[in-house]
Amino acid sequence: MVRLSFFRLTSIVVTGILLILGGISQAAAQASGIRDTEIELYLRKYADPLLKSAGIPPETVPIYILSDPSINAFVTRGSSMYIHTGLLVEADRPGQVEGVIAHEIGHIAGGHVARMGDAFASASTPILVTMGLGLLAMIAGSPDAGMAIISSGQHIAERTILRHSRIQESSADQAAVTYLDRIGQSGLGLVEMTEKFRHMEVLSARNQNPYVRTHPLSSDRIASLTNRVIESPYANVPDSPEDLFAFKMIQAKLHGFMNKPEITFRLHPESDRSLPSLYARAIAHYRIPNIDKAVADVENLLAIQPNNPYFYELMGQILFEYGRTEESIPFHQKSVDLLPSAPLFRLNLAQSMLATEKTHYAGDAVKHLEKTIQVEKGNAYAWHLLAIAYARGNEVGKADLATAERYFYNRRLPQAAQFAMRARKDLEKGTPQWQRANDIIQIATAEVGKR
Repeated sequence: MVRLSFFRLTSIVVTGILLILGGISQAAAQASGIRDTEIELYLRKYADPLLKSAGIPPETVPIYILSDPSINAFVTRGSSMYIHTGLLVEADRPGQVEGVIAHEIGHIAGGHVARMGDAFASASTPILVTMGLGLLAMIAGSPDAGMAIISSGQHIAERTILRHSRIQESSADQAAVTYLDRIGQSGLGLVEMTEKFRHMEVLSARNQNPYVRTHPLSSDRIASLTNRVIESPYANVPDSPEDLFAFKMIQAKLHGFMNKPEITFRLHPESDRSLPSLYARAIAHYRIPNIDKAVADVENLLAIQPNNPYFYELMGQILFEYGRTEESIPFHQKSVDLLPSAPLFRLNLAQSMLATEKTHYAGDAVKHLEKTIQVEKGNAYAWHLLAIAYARGNEVGKADLATAERYFYNRRLPQAAQFAMRARKDLEKGTPQWQRANDIIQIATAEVGKR
């Protein structure tokens, strides 16, 4: 006779529930986030007008890029949107990316993430009931029957959640077309993406793309979406040449950074003299590393587009990472001059300045980092560099406060309180910096006390 403890049974049930939840939490856990100004601004170019058309302030919806080759996108509580690099690489055209973004905004506007809690509550009832009956069967000496009963509860729960999910997916589709119509864009891209994965529903869960697991498809759903899009007066609005070019540049950049160099060279051979292919090859040469060739490639890019801030950023990155620190500064400075609103460009510039260890750069580094944190208050690395810059300028209290901020945003609260106490001693009483040090001490102490 096989005897299973209550805790083992509980773990089996919990595992079943997690499998039902599928790809969102797993994708977020397995993929790492990346930062890139060019890609972030590209995504916001599509997302912000759609969010406004849905009545959602764009600044309330952060967009995160996950380094994951699978094609997926999802939203979480707090209205955060996550885009896999695989979606950007595997999409055929920008309208498909725009369609997926519109669909995810439909989930946000519909409050679908929060409502999934109701579905899970409904699904938990059959699990709990069948778990109790299964335990009784096992105690009575029928372990196989007990496991069968528990399994049936999991199947009922799965059907409940998937039924709820399919309703939400159809709702998000219809909302997406509404938002696209409002800004005069076609929804055919979303139709194309759903068709792209239609065949994958028959695959096993292990082989399915995460997009299929988290966005269940059906013939009725696709037909309803297609009919709605075809009836739209904007159905045949094409991607603009500017959008197509930007899309190809984004894909080339991801090929260069995400693929092995030999794969990049196969996708973008020397015979292809287009700007996207030259971009991809420059990045691949930098990663080999063949620095001289990479630098020559970027120089060619700049000769073609002398006002492209991303080319200056790339040149600065290549020079910085291979020890030519002071040479990188003018290129990072030019990227800031061309796109002053980009906080990551200022962060790059300040990093190069501080890496020279020359004190005369400290003041300018402080200015750029202070502007960075005005936009990205929670950027812990920016606070770290700012602490170094303040220390170089002998502003000890501000350096300690910046370090406290770094620990605070990394949720290392005891260290945050420690450095805030040190900062308070050197800061002028009553100033905003002194008050911020007090706030960190109070918040950190209270949080640590709760733990």
